[in-house]
Amino acid sequence: MPRFLILLVMTINILVSSAFGDTLTIAAGAGYKRMVGDIIHAYENKTGHKVVPIYGDMKQVMTQARTGETVALVLGEHDFLKASDISFASFCNLGKGILVIAFGKNVKLNKPGDLTEKEISRIAMANPDKTIYGKAANEFLQNSGLYKQLHTKLSRIPTCPKILESLLGGEIQAGFVNLTEAIYLKDRIGGYLIVDQKKYTPIKLVIGVIKGFDNRPETIQFVNFLENDPDIKSIITESGL
Repeated sequence: MPRFLILLVMTINILVSSAFGDTLTIAAGAGYKRMVGDIIHAYENKTGHKVVPIYGDMKQVMTQARTGETVALVLGEHDFLKASDISFASFCNLGKGILVIAFGKNVKLNKPGDLTEKEISRIAMANPDKTIYGKAANEFLQNSGLYKQLHTKLSRIPTCPKILESLLGGEIQAGFVNLTEAIYLKDRIGGYLIVDQKKYTPIKLVIGVIKGFDNRPETIQFVNFLENDPDIKSIITESGL
């Protein structure tokens, strides 16, 4: 092959690699938007490669991953992802998700049973059919015997971030959310109470790599970064996982 053709082929390969390598799409539950944003920020600063995030409840996330043809990675609960109709090549473990009750500044909770007090009339949880923490909250309420006492006070709000927005806006007095979101807003809310983790199914958070994307250079680089970069480990730890 003539030298100029070899150089032309090499140039095309570099351009194609760069085009793919500069963009990677990850879909995640809205309750981890801030943590994922911090991870992406650290990754882009160190590598120069672009990561595009998509957020929503898990039903929306899985629909996007199933039909979008661009999503390479999905952050979610391990068993939920594994049981889905999406084929994953591998899973990168992030840590354990923790359910908490966040409450407003005019409220004081020492234990979950305090939610039954008449002063507390508006409590929110996410949809148990569409979200990790809605499911965990429902299990906790049922297994703790609190559901019957609280069901008239409960309202459904789509995601953990939306629950916290309602809490900050005074529309509710308490809500079941993930620890990560509560930590990020700890200075703006009254506080949060970690509930008994034995009363809901353990939440093993992972990032699943969708088959077909697993051998792409940009995916391999991102996963290696997740597993080995010390800044990422600090971000995950500080996020309560």
